[in-house]
Amino acid sequence: MIEFRIRAPRPGDGAGVAVAWCDFAEFYQEMDPESFRSPSRDGLDVWLEGKLLTDDEDRFVRVADLGGQAVGFVGAMFMEPHEDADRQPVRELSLPRVFVNALAVQRGHWRSGAGAGLMAAVEQWARAREAQLITLDTYAASPVSVPFYERRMGYERQGIIFAKRLR
Repeated sequence: MIEFRIRAPRPGDGAGVAVAWCDFAEFYQEMDPESFRSPSRDGLDVWLEGKLLTDDEDRFVRVADLGGQAVGFVGAMFMEPHEDADRQPVRELSLPRVFVNALAVQRGHWRSGAGAGLMAAVEQWARAREAQLITLDTYAASPVSVPFYERRMGYERQGIIFAKRLR
């Protein structure tokens, strides 16, 4: 297992993160071109770097660093209990919780510990914020992310998202 340094993002990380983002997109596009596409690469590194460097105490962003280069990233958001939680049937809305918006690692570093390190950092941050739950979603047919979250990270399936294309 490679030793990745999990750290806060810094200027210059956009290029490595853009590679991870495009690797993620291309992998899923190969599986399901109706649902996924390649993002525009023009200025992608700058756009992603802007997202990484946004300062907000309720957002958590970290990169996996290998030899000074960002090879992956995770983004998550802290959410307070919903204002109408007492009227909602879904219990998790009454809990302080974290939602993982994105996790991407360059394809050459899949199954090397970068994703696990990034998710461990999210979990540590969530505990420090006194969150009681972490949620995320992923592509149900993924042969990579589903086993990663279930077997490697110990997450459980909780819901199903349905879609119907209207042409």
